[in-house]
Amino acid sequence: MANRTVQIIDVDDLVDRIVKAGYSYRTLAKETSTSQTTISLIAKGERNPSPKLAVSICKALKCQFNDIFFIANNDKSN
Repeated sequence: MANRTVQIIDVDDLVDRIVKAGYSYRTLAKETSTSQTTISLIAKGERNPSPKLAVSICKALKCQFNDIFFIANNDKSN
């Protein structure tokens, strides 16, 4: 079975969307029931969100999943 992760298409676009929606990392974290640190790490491209968090971020930013994220197959089999 392939291991799949949610990844950000463009980190700069994500940050722009957060700002344009009027959120700080703290307020977006509160809206999505996560920590400010988690949002900060995602916005820096240092962490990938869980599928559930990715969907919550999309709802908060009023956009579609495919606008910000994609699902990467990380199949490490030979």
